[in-house]
Amino acid sequence: MRWDFSAKKNLPIAVAVGILLVVLIVKLKLSIKHDDKDQVGQLAQYQVLTQQSVRPEITGYGKVKPNIQLNSLAEVSGTVTYLHPALKKGEIFKAETLLIKIDDSDYQLQFAKAQANLATAEVDLAAKRTAQDNNKLDISLSEHKLGIADSEFQRLQSLFDRSSISQTELDRAKQNVLIQQQDLQRYMNQKRLIPLEIKALQAQVTKAQADLNKAQLDIKRTEIRIPFTGRIHQVNVERSQLVTKGAALFSASDVEKVLINAQFTYSSFNQFSGFFEHKPNIENISSDGMATYLRAQGLAASVEILSQSGATWQASIERLSDEIDPQSQTIGVVVAIENSYKQIKLGKKPPLLAGMRAKVSLSAAERTFVVVPRHAVRGQYALIADENDLLRKVNMQGAMKQGDSFLLKDESLVGVRLVTTDLFPAIEGTKLHFTDITEQLSKVSAKELH
Repeated sequence: MRWDFSAKKNLPIAVAVGILLVVLIVKLKLSIKHDDKDQVGQLAQYQVLTQQSVRPEITGYGKVKPNIQLNSLAEVSGTVTYLHPALKKGEIFKAETLLIKIDDSDYQLQFAKAQANLATAEVDLAAKRTAQDNNKLDISLSEHKLGIADSEFQRLQSLFDRSSISQTELDRAKQNVLIQQQDLQRYMNQKRLIPLEIKALQAQVTKAQADLNKAQLDIKRTEIRIPFTGRIHQVNVERSQLVTKGAALFSASDVEKVLINAQFTYSSFNQFSGFFEHKPNIENISSDGMATYLRAQGLAASVEILSQSGATWQASIERLSDEIDPQSQTIGVVVAIENSYKQIKLGKKPPLLAGMRAKVSLSAAERTFVVVPRHAVRGQYALIADENDLLRKVNMQGAMKQGDSFLLKDESLVGVRLVTTDLFPAIEGTKLHFTDITEQLSKVSAKELH
């Protein structure tokens, strides 16, 4: 049977049903109790922020490189007469070990010639100095003779004026004066020339001595020794091989000290530099060195090889790189580790070899921070509650990231309640209803004990 809404006889029934529905709705509405959940607030947990003593730390990455890398070149030409039997790639030699010897016959001959030339030049110089002394004596005698001849000429001149002697005798006395003057002039000319001749001979002695020194140096250069304790990387010569000046012999690197140029992001290092003890001073840095300045900042460095987790080396900070890396926009900090071979622990701590990738941690002097757990930070904000239990946001962009925490210098946050619950949506000003996470943990622990 279908209901006919157009029939007039059914209209009173429809009105009665409508009135009945309105009455039921009103009664049901009055019977519903008001839920004041919004007045109670969002349920949340918190922990109280406190200050802790922490050493600020940043982490960077780089590769191990030798402190010294040597590419040995032949400084003289000749045939290789000796090659150390262990001179192979990977071998380690102590400093000043003789590795290669080049035939020195030609250089011994040059040395003998240089000795002879030096002896001849020294003899000539000594003879000229003796001549200089004799010249001084000759000048003195010549001056004395000239004085006697002139006195005799004056005496004879007076006699000639009285017609006591002939013109011939007077002329003879005059001629003797001229001869003595000529001799004195010759000696005076020698006096002026001898110092110049001595200077030229001194130059010949100096040249002969230089030739002798060069010959000695060439003989020394025929023996090629490693100047430091190092590891051989490449050998380019064989025994009996003729090598020319400038030929590559071998390459080696220092094993007593390695360097790591660790790269740090600009923002993290810039923030970390705020913990330095002293501002940089160009005059002090230029005179004392960058390493001295960095040591004065109370910094420490540790190194961990990525392929050997858990093994660490203490390092010293040497210097900062001269520029920001153009590709990664990172700052390089060069750290050094000395005597890594003495720190070897078989199976646990390997020697540091060139090319190893390393994690470098820099830490500053201990300071007090407000520590915010990283899991309590959402995006760039941490959620806190004010004294009225209203939700507030703290911008964490200026905080320093370290491990699983953020470090803040803001002492006003000490004692503030940090919201640890993941609220959604997190609207600032929302009313919160708190339960202390530390209390819940203690209750759970008590239940587990019982």
